[in-house]
Amino acid sequence: MKDSNSTTVQILAKAGSIYETRETNGISHFLEHLFFKWWKKYKTPKEVAEAVDSFGGWFNAYTWDEYAWYYVKSAPEFVEKSIDVLWDMILNAQFPQAEMEREKWVVIQEIMMYEDNPPILVIDKWKNFFYWDNSYGRSTLWPVENIKKFTREDLIRHKNGLYTKDNLILVIAGKIENQKKLENIIADTFQNLPEKSSIEKPEFKNILPSKQKDFYSKKTEQNHLIISAKWFDGHDTKRYAANVLSTILGWNMSSRLFQNIREKQWLCYYINARHMSDSDSWVFIIRAWLEKGRFDFGVEKIYEELESIAKWDISKEEFEKAIGYNIWQVQMWIESSDNMADFMWSQYLLYWEIKTLDEILEIYRNMKLEDVLEITNKFKKENLYQYWIE
Repeated sequence: MKDSNSTTVQILAKAGSIYETRETNGISHFLEHLFFKWWKKYKTPKEVAEAVDSFGGWFNAYTWDEYAWYYVKSAPEFVEKSIDVLWDMILNAQFPQAEMEREKWVVIQEIMMYEDNPPILVIDKWKNFFYWDNSYGRSTLWPVENIKKFTREDLIRHKNGLYTKDNLILVIAGKIENQKKLENIIADTFQNLPEKSSIEKPEFKNILPSKQKDFYSKKTEQNHLIISAKWFDGHDTKRYAANVLSTILGWNMSSRLFQNIREKQWLCYYINARHMSDSDSWVFIIRAWLEKGRFDFGVEKIYEELESIAKWDISKEEFEKAIGYNIWQVQMWIESSDNMADFMWSQYLLYWEIKTLDEILEIYRNMKLEDVLEITNKFKKENLYQYWIE
């Protein structure tokens, strides 16, 4: 990206919560926290922070079900320092006992914060409802009891088992002055990583919930709703048609759900439809925060929209507008170096390939309305599962 004013370096490990057991649940996220604390070159949390702040970089991390993600975004002239910081973090994290015990309370406070945040809490509760009590259905953060008992040896074992050469992706996007030099730096600095991962994720069991409705009582001001439908195998190329269908139903301000549930019925402030994908499965979800007094009416109206689409009630004009929206969105999305990096790793991590922008645009331009109609049967009422916090 020769005209970019930034360069982003990202490291991703297939080291999220689905690689955990019941006994180790929460360790991937806890490990992410400890990675920021004490290394070989930068020996205190302050030195770690100053290492990136000194050149105005953005430094952060995130742990989800399938992956853990670390990045530094900086001006192009500091890309080597960004690599140096991430290298020291991944290879040389020390996990001192005293620092680890202090950080446990920080993580516990983060858990309490999310317990008080219904839009986030409902996802964790829904996952357990939809995927059952297994590594796919457990929280990335919980439970507190596990956080309290983790030891330094547990962290080292988890790190050495997953932060390995065959289990990491390193992405650099943005303005790159000397690509060959960076390749040599990467080859030299990361050569001492363990070769092979030793922790495998369990087999994904595609078992649907035993009932189609459930809820969790939290005494919230609104009912936080998720309606979900099982979609496809994680590698199914129907994902592009799914993007278009999500757009028609609830992804933008002109979508059916936004217009008919928020604007016409004024039932909510927030409503959205999208599909969540990983390498094992896709799930389509609708999320809405609905007025308690009209909750049942709101759910009924959402189901009416889904039933309409399930009956192939999508016009050519509606389809073409959604195609245009996706074409324009993907082009605008990759303008910045961090989004370009996301564009690459999200494809490679999940699908082991990277389609270029032109290839993706060609898929949308060649798509037919029939390609979208083919997958609308997933919205039949018998395929839908409802979960909410009230």
